[in-house]
Amino acid sequence: MTRIIDAFDDPNVDLSLDQIARRSGLPRSSTHRIIVEMIDLDWLTRWGRNFRLGPRALGAVGPQADHARIRMGASGILQDLFLRTGMVIHLGVLDGGQEYFLDKIGGPYAQVLRSRVGGRFPAHRGAGGRSMLALLSPEEVDDVVGPALARPGADPHWTMPALHAELARIRNRKGIAFETAATGIGAEMQTIGSLGCAVRSRDGAAVSLSVAGDAGSLRPESLVPVMREAAAALARAV
Repeated sequence: MTRIIDAFDDPNVDLSLDQIARRSGLPRSSTHRIIVEMIDLDWLTRWGRNFRLGPRALGAVGPQADHARIRMGASGILQDLFLRTGMVIHLGVLDGGQEYFLDKIGGPYAQVLRSRVGGRFPAHRGAGGRSMLALLSPEEVDDVVGPALARPGADPHWTMPALHAELARIRNRKGIAFETAATGIGAEMQTIGSLGCAVRSRDGAAVSLSVAGDAGSLRPESLVPVMREAAAALARAV
């Protein structure tokens, strides 16, 4: 089992039976028998006619199990983005009408933001969430966000026409979304600026990268090229 797991040198790779047998140095018949047992125990999963590391091999538990591969594949990209920008970096996936945070890194400024790994936030209210919604068709957006905006007491700043107009602008900007929001109370209030961009994973999930920091120091003209580069790397990784 260890030799078979070691054959997967990348958490995102899928391998055929012959590839696993060759990399592990095991006979093909033995490899197949062990793989069947490992699938039953969640060490591996089927991927078409190939195989991938399963939740148990990835060390995934709880609600993040389905997205562990995305988080692992994006880890180096998030770290590089933080080193290049010095801002708070979020990795999110679209879960219905919400952004589900898979990862968050940053310096002391990260404590100002209430987001947390494993937390959720209405997708239409953040740059990362809206960049993912922009990947959907208008009909899909209606399905996932419409019920939330139709509830009594919903955010009065957002209506479906306003959201569709903003998503159209994001698509015209080739996926770049912006957001400015205030946080804190009284003298401690700060204005947060954020920028998000989203891609599709190989599994079809909408995945976002976003950077956030003091709105006064956010410079879109320098951040947008960096974000596009990071998003392209993310698309290759996940």
